[in-house]
Amino acid sequence: MGAPFVWFDLTVADGATIAGFYQGLFGWESGPAAESYQDWLLDGGQPWAGTVPAGAAPAGHWIPYVAVDSLAATVSKAVDLGGSVIRDKLTGPAGNSVIVADPGGALIALFTPAAG
Repeated sequence: MGAPFVWFDLTVADGATIAGFYQGLFGWESGPAAESYQDWLLDGGQPWAGTVPAGAAPAGHWIPYVAVDSLAATVSKAVDLGGSVIRDKLTGPAGNSVIVADPGGALIALFTPAAG
């Protein structure tokens, strides 16, 4: 499968309540996070998703991250195919990302990892 999901954001109004819900429902662990995240969801101590305050994307959305070879080229292609940019390029310690919406409104983050 090309372009697998590599991370997930969950946009929230109240991260503590949401983390507790998923702990109770699935037994997912949560823990303190860094950067702009409220909490991380963990598997064996390894983060695989994070809760982020709602902003460009409204609360209540899971946003999968897909690794791409060229962020600029993939964003351009998404727009050419009828998508729209929801959040411009954001640079973080793990890499760069842009959130786009597909023509139906579903959100996806296009991601290129940081060098090294």
